[in-house]
Amino acid sequence: MHIKPRAIATVLCMIFFIGFAVCGVVRSTDKETSEIRQSYPVLAEAEPVIMADLLMESPDLEPEVKKEPDYPLTQEEIDLIALVTMGEAEGETELGKRLVIDTILNRIDHPSFPNTVYDVVYQPNQFSVMWNSRIDRCYVMPEIVELVKEELLERTNYDCVFFMAGGYSKYGEPLFQECCHYFSSYD
Repeated sequence: MHIKPRAIATVLCMIFFIGFAVCGVVRSTDKETSEIRQSYPVLAEAEPVIMADLLMESPDLEPEVKKEPDYPLTQEEIDLIALVTMGEAEGETELGKRLVIDTILNRIDHPSFPNTVYDVVYQPNQFSVMWNSRIDRCYVMPEIVELVKEELLERTNYDCVFFMAGGYSKYGEPLFQECCHYFSSYD
């Protein structure tokens, strides 16, 4: 038995057309749809599905809303740490900024220092930016706010509580230098 190529092409076209009709890709008039359903009973119960409907109803295509984690500090406290960090470490590396943030957070947690952001930052003679008027030229940088939030979730260093530019503080045990700052732990 020899099958002609034209017959194969006709059958394939019909299969292709039926597939598109089932999926609703080929839009047809009500009369054409009725004729197709009469010719192919399996289609009589099938509702046409339109690709746009599939896309709209797919739960996988919903945009994912990322929920902000719960931070142990208020946004105002986070902004204050970011402001002090800009003042103290604006020209420092990202690591240097993180370590300044950690110094503030570590002091809040340490029993020898006040236990609030405000009290730690405004403690007399602690952060030079707070008493040498540099703070007046600083602003809250969004990228430093993000660093503060990241450090709140996982700190880079839990030991540093002192830092100075140019050399180690006379307080604490020297730890390491990062760029222009020298970091120390509590005695």
